[in-house]
Amino acid sequence: MGQVVSFFGDWFKTIALYTAVQELTDSAQALAAVLVFNLLPIFLMTPIAGPLADRIDRRKLMIGTDIARAIGALLLIGAHQLGSLALIFAVQFVMVCFSGIFIPARSAVIPQITEGEELPVAMALSGGTWSVMLALGAAAGGVVTAMVGVDWALLLDGATYLLSGIILLGLPPQPPSESPSDRASAGFWHGLRYLRARPYLSWVLSLKPMVGLATAAVAMIPLFGGGLFPASVGPMFIGLLYAARGTGALFGAMGVLRLTGDDPAVLRRWIPLGFLVSALAYVGLARVDSFAGAALMYLVGTIGTGMVWVFAGILGQIASDREYRGRVFSLEFGIMTLISSVASLIAGGLVDYTGLSAQEVVGGLGGVLVLPAVLWWVAMAALKPSGDGKIPL
Repeated sequence: MGQVVSFFGDWFKTIALYTAVQELTDSAQALAAVLVFNLLPIFLMTPIAGPLADRIDRRKLMIGTDIARAIGALLLIGAHQLGSLALIFAVQFVMVCFSGIFIPARSAVIPQITEGEELPVAMALSGGTWSVMLALGAAAGGVVTAMVGVDWALLLDGATYLLSGIILLGLPPQPPSESPSDRASAGFWHGLRYLRARPYLSWVLSLKPMVGLATAAVAMIPLFGGGLFPASVGPMFIGLLYAARGTGALFGAMGVLRLTGDDPAVLRRWIPLGFLVSALAYVGLARVDSFAGAALMYLVGTIGTGMVWVFAGILGQIASDREYRGRVFSLEFGIMTLISSVASLIAGGLVDYTGLSAQEVVGGLGGVLVLPAVLWWVAMAALKPSGDGKIPL
C-alpha cells in the first residue's frame, strides 16, 4: 500500500515536471534531463544506499526517506514559482537521492516478509503496482496538471510520500540480518566481492540495466505528446502515453507470469522473448502516423520490458542472500539508472543536434534491444544454471 500511494505521486510529479520544463524551454535535451534527474542520482547513491540498507533497519530507512521526499516536493513548488530550471533540477536531484536509499531497502524487505512460495507472486505484485500507478498516476497527472497547474500536482505528490510513510509504520522491524557482526561488515566492496564469486547472479542483475536502454524511448514521450501529432498536444496526451506504457508493463509484470509459471528455468527461457517484443514495438513506433498508433506501440513495448523486469526480480531474489540484498539491489538499480540516463541524453541529443526525428531515434533503439536478448541466451548457454536458480559451481 505504501508503494501504491508513493508511485502514484511519483508519476503525478513526472508529468508536472515535464510541463514546468516545457514552460521554460523547448529543448529536447532539457526534457530528457527530467528523466535523467529522475534516475542518475540513484546510481550516484549506490555506494551509500546499499550498505545503509544492509546495516540499518530497512523499515526506518523507508519511513525516513518518505518524509525527506515530502519536504522536497514542497521545495519543488518554490523552485517552480521562481521560474528557475536549475533549481527545479537541483531539488529533484536531492529528492531522487533519497529514492536511491528507499528502493534497495524496499526490494530487500520483500523476501523478509514472504514465505518461499509467496515470493514470485509478491514480486509480480510489486512490478504490477508500479505499472498500475504509472498508468493511473500519469493519466491523472496529465489531467490535473492541465486543469489546475503544476503546483497543485507537486503538492499532491508530497502528500503521497507522507501517506506512504504512515502506512509503513505498520510494518514490524526489518533488520537486514540477525547477526550484528554481519551488519557491521556490510561494506560496498564486500558486496562487489560477493558478486564476483557468483557469475550467474551477476548476469541476472545485468537484466534490469539492459532494460534501461529502453528508457531512450521513454525520453521521447514528451515529443510524441507535445506536438508530433498536431491534434494531440499537451500534458494530457503526455500522461496518456505514460498510461499506455504502464498498462503494457502491468500485463508484462503479472499477466505473462500467469502464463509461464514461476519455475526459474522457464523464466530464463522467456527473457530473450521479452527483449525481442520490445525491439519490434519500437521499430513499429518509428512508422506510426497517429497518436493512437504511438500509444499502442508504447503499450506493446513495455509488455516485453515489464516481463523481463519481474522475471529478473524473481531470479535475483532467489539467487541472493538476505544480508547482501541491500547492496545487490542497490547496485542493480544504480547501474540501470546510469544506463537509462545516458540513453535518454543520447536520444535527446540526437533529436536536437543531428536532425533525426523522435520516431527515427526510437526505431534505432528497436535494433539495439536485440543485443540483450542475444547476450542473455549466450550467457545462459555457457553457465548452464541449475533448475532451482542456484549459482553453478
